[in-house]
Amino acid sequence: MMRKQWFLWVCMFVVCCLTTPAGVFAAEQQPAVDQDKIIADNTAIITTHPYNVVAHYQRGKAYFAKKEFDLALQDYNRAIAITMLNRGYLYEKQGLDDKAIEQYTLAIANDPTYEEAYDHRGFMYNKTGRPNLALIDCGKALEINPKFTPGYLNKGTAYEKLHLTREAIETYSGLLANAPLEDVKHREVAKRRILALGGTI
Repeated sequence: MMRKQWFLWVCMFVVCCLTTPAGVFAAEQQPAVDQDKIIADNTAIITTHPYNVVAHYQRGKAYFAKKEFDLALQDYNRAIAITMLNRGYLYEKQGLDDKAIEQYTLAIANDPTYEEAYDHRGFMYNKTGRPNLALIDCGKALEINPKFTPGYLNKGTAYEKLHLTREAIETYSGLLANAPLEDVKHREVAKRRILALGGTI
């Protein structure tokens, strides 16, 4: 009788092993993924390279795994917006102005906090003779990030196109007040424009 019960127990164990999904054992054997470390590592990358698509995507996946869905969505949207911006820039270089503006608009739709997308669209509005729209976009870019120096240049250009000299000088002066000293390129452009418009530094 004991041998029969033992045999039945062995059979049941074998059946259980055969019917248990292999992935269950594999999952139990795999080390746990440290989502917090992934978030920290990619945040460090984004801090120095804010337009790194992969870093935003990887951090978004980690937030998703932690069920922090709002943060995951922010990173996914930024990754998409950066891709749209790059596509817009490509069209811009090809001289396809309307397509470039369309891509910048899509970038803004995916991430309304993306200052560079507003600034690029503002640049294109200046280029295509719509400085009033450029003022709106560049103003939005600077509202999001007052340290974003290209926004001052494109906003100043829009004022110049509208023959608003005083406002243009004030905008270029705003760049000098907000741009770091090491941003020599943008600072020099602003200084040249101020002097060309009759202002003083």
